[in-house]
Formats: sequence, structure tokens, C-alpha cells
Amino acid sequence: MIKNDLTLDYLKTFWSVATHGGMHRAAEERNMTQPAVTRQMAILSREVGTRLFERFGRGVRLTAAGEALLKETDQILRAVDEGLTRVRDVAGADRHRLSLGSSHYVASHGLAAPVRTFRARFPDVQIDFECGSSELIARQVREGRLDLGVATLPSRSEGLRRIPLWRDTFEAALFSEDSLAQGDTVSLGDLSERALVLPPSTSTTRALIERALRRQRISPKRVIELATLEDIAAGVAMWLGVSILPRRLLAGLSPRFPEIAARPIRRFGESRELGILIRKGRVLRPSEGALIDLLREDLGAAKEE
Repeated sequence: MIKNDLTLDYLKTFWSVATHGGMHRAAEERNMTQPAVTRQMAILSREVGTRLFERFGRGVRLTAAGEALLKETDQILRAVDEGLTRVRDVAGADRHRLSLGSSHYVASHGLAAPVRTFRARFPDVQIDFECGSSELIARQVREGRLDLGVATLPSRSEGLRRIPLWRDTFEAALFSEDSLAQGDTVSLGDLSERALVLPPSTSTTRALIERALRRQRISPKRVIELATLEDIAAGVAMWLGVSILPRRLLAGLSPRFPEIAARPIRRFGESRELGILIRKGRVLRPSEGALIDLLREDLGAAKEE
């Protein structure tokens, strides 16, 4: 029998470790120390009676038992969230709360202004904010844990309504003293001769970069994975390698990283769409509709530089 002191907190930590594939990222998301996360997972495994994770590269992946527990955890956490929503609806409190999720990229490139405007117009609405990968935000919107998400739109739209905001095109990010930065353009072949600093293999952006490489039958000599696009830009500024980043991001990074040179990539042929995510079938509250209007006004394609 599972002990009574094995609370929902353990399941939330388990869900975070499973989602991120590692203890370190889960500790950051849960605002815990890594040893505390490891200890919770050891206790949970002991109580379940079997291993939930196994080592995989620098992180962990789920065992068959872990996959089964993840499905149960999704149902449990969704039931708790939906139950609390129903209680708030009865009490009238939910009208004054809005849970918003955003990718790291969107959060640091334009989200602040429309949210500030919203808060000025709706001072009684409390915003609960979550920041993470686009894949995580889409999943939480789909499962009802977030009211709205702003992120890279997933290729699979099951359970999601998508409102496009803008389309990102990509350029090469180079250290200004790199010989490749001396030309007007670069090729994927040129970039693949350097260390390529890229987002995690599970990300939508990584998928489109790899699709462009496959189309030209190019295999990079070396790949360095970093968690966020901002981390990747910092890696380029350190001259760890070169990268392929959104043009909009590179334009905004110029004051922080003047040593990064952006160059068009010949025949790259890939782009990604960013926008608002809402769970299908969900009836929007007036405050949510107002925030969507502000996001479309401030972040829509007409605002792209």
C-alpha cells in the first residue's frame, strides 16, 4: 500500500522529470534542489516497487513501469486541475485567474508589453505564468493545465486550437571573427564544418534544422545541445560553434551580443510558425479573449521587423 505521506507533490516532480528527461531541469522547474528531486524519485520508486527511470545519455528515460505511471499521473493531475476549476467556477473565483504559458523565446521577445497592457485593463485578474519549452507548453494546454499558451505551433494539432501570430525565418549565427562571417551568405555545408550549437533533439526547431540538413544530405561534424535559443546565442558569442537561429531573435540580441554576426543561409528553405494555443472545445472567458486580442495586436505578423 502506498504511504499516505506520498503526496501530489511527488507526482508533480515525477511528471517534470519525465517531461524534461533529467533531474536538473526538473529541479529548476519545480524550484527544488537536484538532490531533493532525486530523493523524491527514489522514494516514489520504492513505494511503487520498481524502477521508474533508467540512465540515458546525460539524462534519464522512463522504464515500462514509468510510462504506465506517467499515464496515470496525467489523469490524476488533470482531474485535480479540473476539479479545482469547477470549485472556482462555483465560487466565482476562476473569473479572476488566468493561467498563461509561454516558450522561453516568446517570453523574452515581446510578451511583456501585451501582458502589461492586459494587467492595466484587468487589474483584478491574477495571472499564473509558466515558462518552458514549446513542446511542454503545448502539452499543458492540451491537458487543461494552462488556459492559454504562446509558443511554436506544433505540427500535430490534436486537441488544440491554434491562432498564428508570426512566422520565423532563420539565419546563421556566427562569431564575428569567424571566416564565415566575412561573406554575405553561408551554406549549410559551410556551417556543418563547424560545431553546430543546436536546441534539444525533441524540439520543433531542431526538427526543422535537421530536415534542412537531410534534404541536402549533410551530416554535421559535431553537435552541441543547449536548452534554450538564448543559451545557444551565448554559446555562439563564446565561439563554441555556429548556429541557426530565428532572424527575429538575432535582431533583438544585437545589443547584448554585438560579437554575433547574422548571415542568410543559402537554400535553407525552412521556417516555423508561432502563435496562441487553446484547448479545443474550451469556452473562453472575456478576459482571455481580451488577452488574445492584445497578443495578436502586439505580436502579430504586422509587428515583425
